Amino acid sequence: MTYLVDTHVLLWAARDNSELGKQTRRVLETSPSVYYSAISIAEVSIKEILGKLRIAHRLTEALDDQGFLKLGFNDQHALEISRFESLAGHDPFDRLILAQAASEGFKLITADKTLLALGFDWVLDARD
Repeated sequence: MTYLVDTHVLLWAARDNSELGKQTRRVLETSPSVYYSAISIAEVSIKEILGKLRIAHRLTEALDDQGFLKLGFNDQHALEISRFESLAGHDPFDRLILAQAASEGFKLITADKTLLALGFDWVLDARD
């Protein structure tokens, strides 16, 4: 099984946050196919510019050390965004990452209640 983690989950994993559920921890520790998105790195970088975080430059190195794989953003991912019209007003980074997971056929691990409420069996709660 292949997974994509959203930005929130990445930050939790990097900080070993207790919010991560047992199942999520197990996936992060044992699955050879856990990806993070270039979109997450952009989001973290913007938050760093705004003074909300101070981790962007160390984050990719930490993720590589933890065995995460990188997923770039491409035109097929961009086209997949139109599949989620109901999220037009939702956080754009979340929409982009959701579209990536859908396009690639990955399971998305997130703590975002809006994404979890969509009811897709491939969107997993990071708190589980």
